[in-house]
Amino acid sequence: MDILRAILPVILVSIVVVYLIHTTKKNANKKETDKTEETYLTEGMTIGMCLGTAVGIALNMENIAIGMSVGMLIGMLVGMASKK
Repeated sequence: MDILRAILPVILVSIVVVYLIHTTKKNANKKETDKTEETYLTEGMTIGMCLGTAVGIALNMENIAIGMSVGMLIGMLVGMASKK
């Protein structure tokens, strides 16, 4: 369990960095438009925070903030990928 706590943040940050680089390259290739795309970013973040807190409590984690942060991060990524 201790090794999982040490490796998990590194894995999550690596996944987020790869996703952000991929998204940035994809957006750089598109032409600029005046219209901004609407996404479910805030909804994904709030649902992710709630689910992360629930999972943190269910797994009896010592620090609930870790579950909340990971849930918020995953919810943000899902919300950014979903368009209105």
